[in-house]
Amino acid sequence: MMNRKILACWIIIAVVSTLLGAGTRAYFSDMETSRGNYFQAGTLDLKLSHSSNGPWTDGVTGTWTLLNMLPENETPIGRVYLKNFGSVVSSTLKITCNYTVTEETPQTESDIDPNTDQHPDEMAKHMIITYIYYRNDEININCLTGEDDGYPPNEDWKITDIDGDGKITLYEFKMDPLINLPSPDTQTNKITQFEMKIKFDENADSDFIGDTFNLTMIFTLKQ
Repeated sequence: MMNRKILACWIIIAVVSTLLGAGTRAYFSDMETSRGNYFQAGTLDLKLSHSSNGPWTDGVTGTWTLLNMLPENETPIGRVYLKNFGSVVSSTLKITCNYTVTEETPQTESDIDPNTDQHPDEMAKHMIITYIYYRNDEININCLTGEDDGYPPNEDWKITDIDGDGKITLYEFKMDPLINLPSPDTQTNKITQFEMKIKFDENADSDFIGDTFNLTMIFTLKQ
């Protein structure tokens, strides 16, 4: 038993001695540095306008308006021009919408639903998109069919008729956004525009008398 302990001690001493010996070596070295290096992230900066000549801002208002709306009334074509002022060319664009309903105050007697503002999807199902295009000098996409001139339909570029009634509504636009659209380019000579017309359903009933439908279009650049 004693011999084993002595052997163990000698092994430890040998290891320590080896480490001490290694620590006595020295090498020459010469270090230089490369300074001033940096990495700056590129930017995506989508801006909108009501005119192809600007002014370009982070948002526009009043593109689609219809006062004293009656069933079968239709808006004129509303246009939004899009341009990327960032330093990076984006790859795709997504377009969708959101909305609210403002209930008339005081209530009109013939308004049979005084709580339309609590379920805006119901009114959105009566806001029919009759015309919707995304275009520039290179593309001309009909977003009701997903067709670009001369090319087969692209399912990403069309709004799905969710309830199968043959109409495309703002409710369906919200539920099935347009995705992977060719992006607006950073080139100064390329302006992309989004166009849309909306009709108030002829089958809309008295639920919506006096109510105001507030639409927000949402455009998102993707890298």
